[in-house]
Amino acid sequence: MKYVLFAALSLASVYASAQESVSSVSDAQVSAQTQRYNQHKGLDVSKVISSTTAQDVQKVDGPVNAQIVYLDSAGVKHTLDYTIQGYGRQNG
Repeated sequence: MKYVLFAALSLASVYASAQESVSSVSDAQVSAQTQRYNQHKGLDVSKVISSTTAQDVQKVDGPVNAQIVYLDSAGVKHTLDYTIQGYGRQNG
């Protein structure tokens, strides 16, 4: 009985690790399309297309992930990920 349980758990862990490697590959593809903000580089923003946050900054006290999609002066579309500070507990 112990051998069957060991074999089942081994197969489950192999399956889970295979799924993790597939998701990390898809995450790498997404991160290649987006960029992190670098304050030393500066931004060339001609037009903001959209701006979204992962959570409502008025209800969260702490860092909140945000994303902005914009066009630069050459008309190239960029997606920028950055972090902002939530202000949910300002009044006590």
